[in-house]
Amino acid sequence: MNNIFKKISFILLLLVFTLGSPVIAEASYCGDGILSEGEACDDGNFDNRDGCSSYCELEDMTPPSVFAVSIPNNQTGVSTLTNQIVVTFNEPVDPTSINSNSVIFKQFNNVINVEFELAENQVDLTVSFLEELEGEKDYSIIVEKVKDIPGNMNLDRFVSTFFTGEFTDVNPPNVVARPSGGSYSVGQSLTLTAYDGELTFSDEYIDEGAKVYYTMDGSTPSVSGKVFSKPLSIKTNTTLKYFGVDTNNNKSNLVTQNYIFSCAEKPNAKSVTSYPECQVEECNYGHVLKSNVCVIRLGDQNTDDYKANAATAPLFGSDTPMTISTRPALYITPEHEGVIPRPIHFVDLEGGTVIDLERDTHITNLDGSNFTGYLLPPDNLYSKSFPINFGYSFKSIFHLEPAEGGELRFSPSIKVTVPFTDRYNEGEKITVFTFDPLTEEYFVHDPSLVSINDTGDAVSIISNTTGTFLIAQPGLSYNSIVFKDTIDHWAKNYIEQLYRWEYVKGRAKGVFAPDDILTRAEFTKIALNAIGEDVDVFEYVEDAPFFDVPLYAWYVPYVKRAKQLGLINGYPDGSFKPDSPINRVEAIKILMQAFQFDLTTVGQRADNFEDILTKEWYFPATNFALHHRLIDGIRLPNGTIQYDSFGPARNMKRGEMAKLAVKAIELKNGAEE
Repeated sequence: MNNIFKKISFILLLLVFTLGSPVIAEASYCGDGILSEGEACDDGNFDNRDGCSSYCELEDMTPPSVFAVSIPNNQTGVSTLTNQIVVTFNEPVDPTSINSNSVIFKQFNNVINVEFELAENQVDLTVSFLEELEGEKDYSIIVEKVKDIPGNMNLDRFVSTFFTGEFTDVNPPNVVARPSGGSYSVGQSLTLTAYDGELTFSDEYIDEGAKVYYTMDGSTPSVSGKVFSKPLSIKTNTTLKYFGVDTNNNKSNLVTQNYIFSCAEKPNAKSVTSYPECQVEECNYGHVLKSNVCVIRLGDQNTDDYKANAATAPLFGSDTPMTISTRPALYITPEHEGVIPRPIHFVDLEGGTVIDLERDTHITNLDGSNFTGYLLPPDNLYSKSFPINFGYSFKSIFHLEPAEGGELRFSPSIKVTVPFTDRYNEGEKITVFTFDPLTEEYFVHDPSLVSINDTGDAVSIISNTTGTFLIAQPGLSYNSIVFKDTIDHWAKNYIEQLYRWEYVKGRAKGVFAPDDILTRAEFTKIALNAIGEDVDVFEYVEDAPFFDVPLYAWYVPYVKRAKQLGLINGYPDGSFKPDSPINRVEAIKILMQAFQFDLTTVGQRADNFEDILTKEWYFPATNFALHHRLIDGIRLPNGTIQYDSFGPARNMKRGEMAKLAVKAIELKNGAEE
């Protein structure tokens, strides 16, 4: 029996060696992380991440980690000039896993823009900062979700923090010269301002501690030379050189500005003396010299030269009137000594106006000296050239003056007879006004010196001076006081007209403030009203048209509509500056554009202002406005107009705006009739 069991046991042992044992195979299974030398893989599947590699080796199942950073954790006093940090991993990492989601650089909660560069060993990662570090701030580098080459992802967040010290300024100041170099016709007041950076449009960026060194003779400045402290006056050709040094001894580059001075363009001048005198020597044909300005000669501009074709007043005495009806002017010679020894009947055939001078009429200048020169026939004018909103309708307007300009006195007085037109209302009272163009004031001419002829078709005016005369009849009565502060102001009639049209309301009850500056928001509203643009003042505006236009402001609907119409564009930085003043040429351009006037209809220059330059962006609109007498030159506090200066960059005043708006509306209405 024992032999039988021994035989069976031997057979089983042979089977085990021949067929193999499943129990022993399970003990050496690769997927359990145990691999004996020479052991075969269990299933040959190398993609199911069971712990075996294709070579029956144990697979890498461990994610990567940060081994070190170039700035230790919690390091203090780190320089603000630092521009990168190096992150070192414990093994090579997958480059595709390095991005702004897996590696983040922050200042507190603010993410800082960075760039990444992984070294060839794929272990060292350089993180470069695209923004300067601020002083005394905490910064953190955060690493997570980075994969190694086999694809293991690190899900543990790594954070390393450091703290910067005081800010280290290495940027030189940015020095700006205002005005910059260029061509000028008048002296300039020059300032040199040092800024912290490129933001040179606001005083908050001025580098208060910086010094600016300069020279004005073309030599190179030095830190031992002149330091800018107050505006520099430049009137002649100058080569300016300058640089700035801030409190950290950062020095800017040397800058050169050249200022070239020459005479301003003298409109309608034939010859001008050299700079700096710039005196007009001779004017072009059709213009006369007046206070170093060539002004258009009044009278018939279509005739031949009035000097060559004028009628000379008689030198010998007689009681028989001399009639002049085919000549453009009456010439009084020096031999007359201002006295006309014979009656003159001077007829303007074109307008029908007649000037009668008695025998021995003495003609003098305003200073009392005897007049010598050419007396022109009356120049007929139109009511659109005058503010007429004070209760009268003007029927005829004429201007009488000598060819060279100025004012004359007559003794005895002359008589000017003006024929009626179909605009006169028969039987209504005639009132004659004189007009002062400097103050735009009207004065009632003595009624005893005004008469209607026997046939009732002409009015005669007795006057001892030349000037502008307006023949009027009653019209709408506007005698009530609207604004107390405009009673004696030159712009009173224009302001009250805008008020009656409901385009303006004033600054307060009974107060218009005609000499206050006009803000950009105020002008935007007036411009839209002037062109009849209907704006819903209660409109809910969801998005502000400009970032500095608050949604609660009264002017938001007007600014929004003006922007939609293309009347305003704002500034390059996206602002509108609603409460800032608007200058004269800005206002003119916006209003001319709003009315869609054809600016090309004006040919040659219509002005005599030295500070209006033909090449400037504002010239077409300004030239159009001046040609149609929509605006004047600079007005002095007493209302007097300066004829040689326009002041393009001067702030527009509320009274000036009133005239510009009224005259533009009248011009537009006249063009459409």
